[in-house]
Amino acid sequence: MTQPPEGLARSGDGGSVRQFLAGNGWAAASAAIATVAVEMGVFAAGLAWRMPRIHAALACLAVCVLWTALAAPVLAAFGRTAMAALLRGGIVADASLASLLALWVACDEMTFPAVLKIYCILAAVALAGVAATRLAGTPAGRCACAVAASAVLLAALASPFWVGGAIHGQPRAAAEGIVAAAVYANPFYAATACLTETARFVWHQQPVMYRITRIGDYAAAPPLLWYPAAIVYLSAAGAMAILAAVGRRVRGGFAATDTHSN
Repeated sequence: MTQPPEGLARSGDGGSVRQFLAGNGWAAASAAIATVAVEMGVFAAGLAWRMPRIHAALACLAVCVLWTALAAPVLAAFGRTAMAALLRGGIVADASLASLLALWVACDEMTFPAVLKIYCILAAVALAGVAATRLAGTPAGRCACAVAASAVLLAALASPFWVGGAIHGQPRAAAEGIVAAAVYANPFYAATACLTETARFVWHQQPVMYRITRIGDYAAAPPLLWYPAAIVYLSAAGAMAILAAVGRRVRGGFAATDTHSN
């Protein structure tokens, strides 16, 4: 088989890149702008309401995690290809890096290593959301998977509120295992573990939260670490990516069989 001239091959590759960016660039840029606007808007609003700077930063950090969990799967669902989904969904975590760098400049409690660690957590959450959407082969199915992924991530973030019912009446060992899973799968717990000791806190140790959740009452909480959440969501993303690839091959096989039969 004759190869096309080198110049034509490069032109074709460049055309593919331009076509890809034309179809997804504006959506990704809009998502990035919205992400920074929402996250930094919360920080600015906190300062405007005369909140202590660290409290405004914690509110911004909470929004970074929540926005990534909710927006990444939804944005990825509208990507026709895996690369388009990765660009659309992953841009949320990448844009949040700009917000984290702003918090690093504004707050002594946010160190540069903390910025990198939190970005790893957000990237893992975003990748899991993106991978979930690729489990389906149709636009409607991808949207359904995105909603399901957002719901699961939201439930993980809300673990201090519902874990009490899950551990009520359980043996001590089982209850502590459930609490450990809930804490280590919670991205916001992991994000707060990255801050300096002067700002680090655990939800269930706050006065309001202590009256809501039973973590630390029915069962002791595990040490607060940042990397278990990143490992959990990266592992989930890898597993779903493999399932998506297998499902795509199976669907392709069925399609080929139908074509031959007709």
